[in-house]
Amino acid sequence: MSKIIQPSKAVYVLKKRSAWPLVIAGILIVTLGVGLLISLAANVALIGGKAGKGEVAVGQDRFSEVVLEGAGADKIVIIPVKGFITFADSRSFLERESMGKQVEERLLAAQDDPSVKAVILDIDSPGGSITASDIIYHRVKEIQAAGKIVVAGFGDLAASGGYYLACPADYIVAHPTTITGSIGVIIQTLNLEGLMSKIGIKDVTVKRGEEKDFLSPFREMTPEERGMLQGVVDEMYERFLSVVAEGRNFSRKELDAIAGGRIFTGPQALANGLVDEIGYQDTAIEMARELADLEEATVIEYEKEYSFFDLFRGRVARIFEPLPGFAIQQLFKPQPPEILYLWAL
Repeated sequence: MSKIIQPSKAVYVLKKRSAWPLVIAGILIVTLGVGLLISLAANVALIGGKAGKGEVAVGQDRFSEVVLEGAGADKIVIIPVKGFITFADSRSFLERESMGKQVEERLLAAQDDPSVKAVILDIDSPGGSITASDIIYHRVKEIQAAGKIVVAGFGDLAASGGYYLACPADYIVAHPTTITGSIGVIIQTLNLEGLMSKIGIKDVTVKRGEEKDFLSPFREMTPEERGMLQGVVDEMYERFLSVVAEGRNFSRKELDAIAGGRIFTGPQALANGLVDEIGYQDTAIEMARELADLEEATVIEYEKEYSFFDLFRGRVARIFEPLPGFAIQQLFKPQPPEILYLWAL
């Protein structure tokens, strides 16, 4: 009888994986976390260290007063108006609040503080959204109605919407090298119809409403559509002219000679009545003090107080903004057309 040979059992030996990759990853995560916490603590300390004599609140937001110069119970607040004027909501939870909101919050804070006697708008802006420019303009009028002086100080640029919101100011000081003016309205799009035909791409649009896609870059605009859009632009232009005429006391004939999108240097703007004086920030401060009839005043800025979460969110935004995915995803989102009070190339 033949002997049955049993198959040998297979033996599997598991190789022990090195723990070093996990250790290194853990060290990197801890290092990043500690660095982030230190940076956030430094931000908190910086904001706290800048705080002056008081605090003000607008809704749920709080601001510390940062003393720049001067003394006394009466205050002059400098409010920066920097960059593209917009109230646009964030496109993601990582982005910071809009410039328009920052300006509006500070104007409201100054309006509610009885010790604030004057506001200086420190403007360096090419303009932007028509509605955002008009909202800030409206807030400037409100703060004047509350009995406070408003002085506008122009930096490098105070053009189009940046000039629009400054028009009600009691006094305008332009830097010798300021570019201002650009009293006009613009809306732009591209016509890619010819290019798409050459490379074999066709647009597929499903719509209800004949003019629903009249600003589409994939087809030519009809004369009727152009006329409709021009009517909207003309109405916005007339509003711009009325704001300048009221704020700067121009007749329509005088205004027609300097409007139309023309730009001016500071001295040219002075010669044409668009500003009141050529000077610097000290000039604006002195004029605010004089117009408010103050013998002495404390010049302040508002520094927004951030919670730990606010600072963390801002820090995360700065970490992720450079990543290609954040930029690429914006390319595929439909962008709404904008009619703007803007000077741009």
